[in-house]
Amino acid sequence: MPSQTEIADALGLTRQRVSVLVKQGMPVDSVEAAMAWRQARDDERRRPAPIPELETLTDLSLEQSIITHKARVEHAGEIWDAAMRGGDTNQGKYQSAYNAAFKTLIDLEAELERRRVTNAEFISAKEATAAMRELIAEVVNRLDKLALDCAEGCNPETPAKAVKVLEAWVRKTREELSRASG
Repeated sequence: MPSQTEIADALGLTRQRVSVLVKQGMPVDSVEAAMAWRQARDDERRRPAPIPELETLTDLSLEQSIITHKARVEHAGEIWDAAMRGGDTNQGKYQSAYNAAFKTLIDLEAELERRRVTNAEFISAKEATAAMRELIAEVVNRLDKLALDCAEGCNPETPAKAVKVLEAWVRKTREELSRASG
């Protein structure tokens, strides 16, 4: 069995660092075992957090994941910012964590948008314009009928006076709609 000094030399560490690692569970029965233990720990630390497969998420759970992930990105940004202001030597790691979280958020949002387009939750500008024209035409048709349909209810004794007032209001409203849609 090698000494801690021999393990430290083989791993390129100080003896004090080896003592700390031994307390954390590093085996000292061989240099190979110590190296394997450190490599396994490094691999575990570097492994990204598991991200659920995008195809297995429903749209609702995807939206909830985005909300949760936005909070995580904000938190990672705050940690990175504090590290930069405090001169923390680990600020590069915090920046990497922030960047990875931000990239994941962008990927999640892109997937949600892709699904919405696939599910036809978005319409083209051409379709939207046509729908708005139809809607405005319906409003104008109803405005044109307003005076005759409402005059008697507005002034039962002299509906003709109400017709004139209502027709004036309709003309003014049509002009405003025309300017707004022009």
